[in-house]
Amino acid sequence: MLRFRNQLFSFITALTALSLGACGDGVGVDNQTTVRVLLTDAPADYIEAAMVDIGAVELIGDDGTIFPLSENGTDGLVDLLSLQNAATMLLADAMIDEGSYTQLRLIVQEAHVVLKAPYVFNDGSDHMGLTVPSGAQTGIKLNLGAAGGGDDDGGLVIGADGTVLVLDFDVSQSFVIQGNPETPAGINGVLFTPTLRVVVLDDATGMISGTVTTMVDGVSVESLTVTAETVEDPPLEPFQTRIATATTDANGDYEIRFLVPGMYTVSVTLPEELTTDPMTDVMVGSGADVELDDFVIVESGP
Repeated sequence: MLRFRNQLFSFITALTALSLGACGDGVGVDNQTTVRVLLTDAPADYIEAAMVDIGAVELIGDDGTIFPLSENGTDGLVDLLSLQNAATMLLADAMIDEGSYTQLRLIVQEAHVVLKAPYVFNDGSDHMGLTVPSGAQTGIKLNLGAAGGGDDDGGLVIGADGTVLVLDFDVSQSFVIQGNPETPAGINGVLFTPTLRVVVLDDATGMISGTVTTMVDGVSVESLTVTAETVEDPPLEPFQTRIATATTDANGDYEIRFLVPGMYTVSVTLPEELTTDPMTDVMVGSGADVELDDFVIVESGP
């Protein structure tokens, strides 16, 4: 039986969680500040549970100094799909030196997946332990220049007020179904490719919301993936993405949260025979909650 801890917090609760000590030999040794790292998730099709075990969590200063934040981030396997709709869990809470930081690094130790009923793998089972890429085992490096609040050199300046970082571990991009669940060949495996987005959680963080409706009989507006992809282009590390996603509810409503200010292209993922018009470009201002016009599903043209 798979063992995992389901540590589900609201982000407000996580901000008051237990502090962990940290050390480092960087600039500003006498000027300590607080950094907290929260984990959240975007949804996925066909997957009932997507579990990862995250070990060490570290910040890297602009001089290369490593600042440990936690040695055991998730304390065992945690189901990422329990962390949706602004729910988060605490990965690290530590005191560090004030200064500029270029990367957040974390170690993925283990990953498992459980399929939604009635889907199974070709061997008849509904669960599988996954191979963790060597890069994830030695350290996923996330460029903090894409997180918001960066300096001219592409890092993140953490001052006396501290900071909170949100890691969006996108299940749909990280757990990739191999095969076609809708054919007799079925699902022959899941490729684990950790894909994350890191965001500074502050008053500048915004949200995009809206509704998907349909003009096509028999087409459900529930459980559709809505994607917001930023057109900003600071350099990213492998395993890092600028794509944020959300899933529609039974009414077709969605909310894409934890967005840094900028221009986003928003679209709905649909089968080839269906489309929405149009794909939307939208500016998310500092602290803005942007409500879009409805996406209306229609049949694709010839």
